[in-house]
Amino acid sequence: MALVLELKGITKRFPGVLANDHIDLTLEEGEIHALLGENGAGKTTLMNILYGLYQPDEGEIMVHGKRVLVHSPSDAITAGVGMVHQHFMLVPVFTVTENVMLGEENVRYGGVLDRKVAAEKIRQSALRPDRLPLAEHVA
Repeated sequence: MALVLELKGITKRFPGVLANDHIDLTLEEGEIHALLGENGAGKTTLMNILYGLYQPDEGEIMVHGKRVLVHSPSDAITAGVGMVHQHFMLVPVFTVTENVMLGEENVRYGGVLDRKVAAEKIRQSALRPDRLPLAEHVA
């Protein structure tokens, strides 16, 4: 399988806390991973680094074998990385489709989400992830 995402040696420190200590993670095409750990283990910090909300103190991010610099969510999306946040980051009045498509919306005239296109993107991603860029994957 093709390697689509690799985190190498990701380290993040906050005052008095080592949140991530040289974390390595690889994701091959078609794989689904779950990060498990106690509260405070660094799971959210790692995903926030991948999505550009935090900057790593050490380490690098590779997408499809190329090193990428992710300084913001916009950089992450450009590199093909999307993120669905924990429940408190979701928009409560949005449907699942609307929340999944945040940042990647196809809109119709008047700025209204094209639900049909959004649902099809999600469906295609689930059925054939090998045909879509990483940004289309629910991460």
